[in-house]
Amino acid sequence: MKRRFRASAAGVAAAAIAAALMLAGPAAAKDQHVVGYNVSTLANPFFQGMTKGVEEGIARHPDLKLINTSANGDAATQTNQVLDLINQHVSALILNPISADAIVPIVKKANKAGIPVFTLDRGAACGKCQANFLETNNEALGKEGADFIAKQLKARYGEIKGNVIDLEGLLGTTAGDEREKGFSEEFKSIQAKNPGLKLVARQAADFDAGKAFNIMTQLLAGHSQIDAVFNGNDDNAVGAMRAIKQANRFKPIGDKAHIIIIGIDGTEQALTAIRKGDMDATISQNPLTMAAQSVDYVEKYLSGDKKAIPQHQFWPHLLLTKDNIDGPEAKKYGLWGDEMAKK
Repeated sequence: MKRRFRASAAGVAAAAIAAALMLAGPAAAKDQHVVGYNVSTLANPFFQGMTKGVEEGIARHPDLKLINTSANGDAATQTNQVLDLINQHVSALILNPISADAIVPIVKKANKAGIPVFTLDRGAACGKCQANFLETNNEALGKEGADFIAKQLKARYGEIKGNVIDLEGLLGTTAGDEREKGFSEEFKSIQAKNPGLKLVARQAADFDAGKAFNIMTQLLAGHSQIDAVFNGNDDNAVGAMRAIKQANRFKPIGDKAHIIIIGIDGTEQALTAIRKGDMDATISQNPLTMAAQSVDYVEKYLSGDKKAIPQHQFWPHLLLTKDNIDGPEAKKYGLWGDEMAKK
């Protein structure tokens, strides 16, 4: 009787162990790491695309799990949310700072807790406190915006001249500050050789279509001739475009009264406007692929392959106009605005 009981007990124990192994599955072989993500806002289409890129990147790595948070454009909220992620002992942080300076104390707190910080699109003003800072070359974006406007004005007038407006982005962010720096320096350089080129207004629209609309409406009322508008991002550009149309100042591309509009990002609204001829250009980033790369770096770091991760990296960008927006180069690069419209 005792032998039967012992045999039965042994069988039950073996079955229990087998069941536990089956339930554990692959996770038993490899621990799952929790990644805390905080984006500055989801009100901006670019950051919606970036968040989608992070989510898709995490989905490609079974050993990673995501905690997804948004600061809704408030720096204090961002600080509190990231502190909460640190207190949850996440394995890594992917941050999109609202302010390059305000985020520094919380990044250093994460460093002290042994949590690597990866910044995406916007950085922290503390250099190597970031395991990786992945962004587009924002100074280059601003410079190329000035060059594009100069090229269009020369084609129109036979020389580089005209009245230009600068609708700045959100100053205090690396993206806003560096785009403005690139545009301003290049514009001054071109202006030095072409005195007929004038910057008639510069105002911060904060990457916000509504603010850009209001500012541009006022500027249109105060300036009878405007030749071009440089915009810190596509939201600014869309707001400016709407103001131009509402003021009955819109003329088609090619008309000498046409107001040249160039933005930055490659949002779905900008792509649509370029195809319709309402907007001249955007310098496109690709937040989907850039964000996925950031996740890949997190996975490498947590797997011990730290040497494969650059401390700072620029992601490629592409100038889009009606001439190339549906061409092979744009297709190869990836029009994230079109992709997001399908999701």
